[in-house]
Amino acid sequence: MKALFTMALAGTTALTIGTAAEAQYLFSSWLEPNHVITREAHMQWAEDLAEATDGEVAFEVIVGGALIPAQSTMQGVADGLAQAGFHTATYTPSDLPVSNAVADMGFITPDPFVMAFAWSDFMMNEPAGFNDWRDNGVLFGGGYAVPEYNFICREPLSTLADFEGKRVRMPGGGWARFGQAIGVVGVNVPSNEIYTAFERGSVDCTASDTSHLTGGATLMEVAGGVTTLAMSPFYAGVTWAYNPDFWAGLTPEQRRTVFDVSAESLARLQVAYAREASEARDAAAERGIPIVEPDASLQEAYDAWVADGVGDMAGIAASAHGIEDPQALFDSFQGYVDKWVGLLDGLEQPYTVEDLTALLQENLYGPIDVNTWGLE
Repeated sequence: MKALFTMALAGTTALTIGTAAEAQYLFSSWLEPNHVITREAHMQWAEDLAEATDGEVAFEVIVGGALIPAQSTMQGVADGLAQAGFHTATYTPSDLPVSNAVADMGFITPDPFVMAFAWSDFMMNEPAGFNDWRDNGVLFGGGYAVPEYNFICREPLSTLADFEGKRVRMPGGGWARFGQAIGVVGVNVPSNEIYTAFERGSVDCTASDTSHLTGGATLMEVAGGVTTLAMSPFYAGVTWAYNPDFWAGLTPEQRRTVFDVSAESLARLQVAYAREASEARDAAAERGIPIVEPDASLQEAYDAWVADGVGDMAGIAASAHGIEDPQALFDSFQGYVDKWVGLLDGLEQPYTVEDLTALLQENLYGPIDVNTWGLE
């Protein structure tokens, strides 16, 4: 099917897979139409799913929050405004306490492939993770992880002293706590305003993945250095949240096809994300923007902060998210992380979509019983 772009009401943008007449179902996302997740895990996913089911499961993918606003996507899917959608757990922390409690564990293992797959596995198969979403009226059908965060700055910075007092845009959570620990001045700037903040000099750096040099915030023109401190990737979201009635209305064969297509889509997304971040970093270097490794003082400060409990991650899980036994939850999630570290260790790098798809089929999607999963 050909993907068609149409304009929705009030100037918002809708991305339609096929035609409205062909699509029985709606998918809602607040991301932009050119975002890598939209392209690889929503648009292509919908096209592949429609083709694999001979048009029996065809989605109209609507982006930019044109159907449901970002913070309301999970509730909108639960209410049936859309049959599936993309939701960020950190937007609704009180609704998703387990998801938010483990959202910073990527600081311990800052590998986006590991965290994307471990997070998906935990949320689809571990009762604590599964019920975190199911209690809100949706089924978690797979996650994602952005590339590891670095510091993109207006000038090259490498030492702990370089960062002290700098105004740094932090995306909240563990990044904000780490920023406080090293003495930066946290600045709350929406992602779509980072470029302007750089241009005006109101921020000195942003904690972001390097794909934002050429996409997203498109910082190439205003960046003066990239500090390659490997911080946690962001992964606290769901790529495909399903309405339970929609899921129950599919045949077992259709549910299996949804999982098959999702396995390939998740693999394709992670490979594309890694490629775009790497290409953006190479393009910055070719442009003469210094790519700076953190010196010992900065790296040791980061390592000590992580070893000391990721900025009281356990205390926040208890006080802010109401987790009775945070360490038990962390240990449970860590088991999934260890599982995927081991599985990925067996693959040749750079990873291919084909190898990752096979790994996800064998170890995540394939073992799930589509006759019972999500139907209780």
